[in-house]
Amino acid sequence: MRAAGQRLHPDPRIRWTGDALPELPGLLRSGLGFDTVLLSAVWQHVPPGQRARAFRKLCTLLKPGGGVLDRHGAAPAG
Repeated sequence: MRAAGQRLHPDPRIRWTGDALPELPGLLRSGLGFDTVLLSAVWQHVPPGQRARAFRKLCTLLKPGGGVLDRHGAAPAG
């Protein structure tokens, strides 16, 4: 999906990165801060025993006042 996004949005102001929960080592080292972190079709793949730690790591990526959004539930038809 990232490759498709890069083709659709080749804007040089977009910094495309790759990392993986629960550790997020690359993003944590990057020093980037985010207003919003969106989890879409992600959280269910994080083992339940690692979710608390993963959530803490996500929170460290947030700027003050930022938030984590989670799209959950069944995917819409089509």
